[in-house]
Order: sequence, then structure tokens, then C-alpha cells
Amino acid sequence: MNHDIINALPSLLKRLSNGEQLNIPRLSEELGIPQKTIQDNIKKYLQPIENANVHFDKSINAWVARQGFLSETLLSEYEIITMQLLEQSANRFGRQYVLATKRLFNRFKHRASLTIFRKTRMEQMGKDDEMKLAVIKTAIRDKKVLHCHYSGKDRVIYPLKIVLLEGYWYLFLWDTENKEVRTYHLKSMEALDLQEETFTVPKNRVIDHLDNAINAYFKDATPFQVVLIVHEKVIKYFKRQPLSKEQKIIEAPEYGAEYFKLEIWVTDKMEIIPTIQQYLPYIKVESPDSLNEKILENLDNYTEFNLPE
Repeated sequence: MNHDIINALPSLLKRLSNGEQLNIPRLSEELGIPQKTIQDNIKKYLQPIENANVHFDKSINAWVARQGFLSETLLSEYEIITMQLLEQSANRFGRQYVLATKRLFNRFKHRASLTIFRKTRMEQMGKDDEMKLAVIKTAIRDKKVLHCHYSGKDRVIYPLKIVLLEGYWYLFLWDTENKEVRTYHLKSMEALDLQEETFTVPKNRVIDHLDNAINAYFKDATPFQVVLIVHEKVIKYFKRQPLSKEQKIIEAPEYGAEYFKLEIWVTDKMEIIPTIQQYLPYIKVESPDSLNEKILENLDNYTEFNLPE
């Protein structure tokens, strides 16, 4: 058994799920593994994977699969490959063990499939994006300055934290030109160049609040408190998945037994407005007044908006 190709199988499976086309000659050169070895192992271990639709497309001379199939299971690419290896190994012990192994793994796969589970919509990360992630992680770990191209401009940044917000990958960073914390969409960053120069995390009023960011509207501004009145029909969702670590939920008997107060700190109204509007009419702003006025303005704009006939 070629251990190099076995170790590479999880990565190949993820690349297929991300929509990458796997050309055998290029893979052989990249991995340093004979073409026939790669081809045989893809056929043996990846092609039989249920719901992945791994197949060879002659028109492009590459292996392809149904994009995003890994997002439809609780299993990781390593767990799937492990089960494929064990299923194949069962052949040496006879038909009875082959059938028992298949029944066992099929039951496990079924429990981890879409029949009982649906992952939150999440931005897919391709091979190039994973390379960006690796560079950024190194910069964060070693506090290395990073050069990049973003929104049509060359930037010098201090990477602070990678976050997944509402299904999209972002980087919180210190913008050296504007001397403030900013949020970059990670997949939109280009020409990443890791520098030898190190940086010291700047003293800033929002650095310590990065973990409380609700979405990409998080701003380099002094956080302010928002108090929401939430009906019991939807308060359970905020209990199950808090918006931030500083979120507080308390009873609000002055509004009735079925209502609760949700207190949270934000740096911009747009951090919380999408959440409020998502749960209308079971949520209302108690404070600040300016936020309540903005919600009412949005509702007025919605009722006055007419599509052309």
C-alpha cells in the first residue's frame, strides 16, 4: 500500500467537494506519486462514495464530483476515507464480514446525512482559498506583517482574527494606513505576501471586542448597548445560539410573562438590524431610540417600494 496516496485521499476528497477538477498528470507532479497509483486509488476509494458522484469527465480529462457534497454530512473528509479504507479491508475476511461492515457504516452514514441534518449555508473554500488561509494563519500566529491587494488597492495589514460570520469567511485586521480595525472578505484578498517584519497588536478600543462581532458590519467604534424586547416564540433561538459572549437575557415582567429582554453590545446599528428584521414581529427595540427609528424607516421604505409593472 502506498501511504503517500492514502494520506492524500482526504485532501483530494475535499478538493473535489470544493469544485476542483483533478487532472491526474498534474496531481502526479504535485504529489510525487505515480499516475496509475492516483488513478487506481481514486477509483477504489473515492468513486464509490455515496452521493458524491465522483467520476471521470473525458471532455476535460479530469476527475470531478458534485460540488458541496461534504457540506451535506456531519462526517469529515478524514472520517469518510477511514470508513472507505475499513470497508475495503473487510473483503479479506469473507462475505459475511463485508455485508456486516457495509450495514454498520451505512447506518452511521445515514445518521450523519441530510435525512436528519442540514448544515448552515457556508461559503465554500477552494484550494487557492485554503492557501490564503494558511498564509494568514501563519501571520496571525507569528504576528507577521502581511501585504495584500484588496478592493483595488495594495495594503499593509496586521492580521488579527479569522472569523466565519453568517456563512462567509472574514479577516479582522489592523489597517496600518487608516490606523483602525477593519474587516476584509477573505476570499476577495489577493496577492498575499508574508513579511519577515513582526508587529505588536495595537492598543485600540475594539480589539478586545472582536469575539463579540455579530457580522461583518462590526466597526472600529465604541460599542453601545442595545436592548431588545423578544417574545418567547423566538427567544429560544438566542438561548440556543447567543449572538455574542456578552449577550444577556432577562425576564421582562413589565411587558408580560411571555416577553424577555435581550441586552447586547454592538459597534454599528447594522450589526443588529438584520437580526431584528429577521424576527419581526416578535422582536422590538427598547433602546436606543435611534435604532428603533431606523427599523421604522426601513419598514416604511419597504411598504412604499413598488416594483414596475
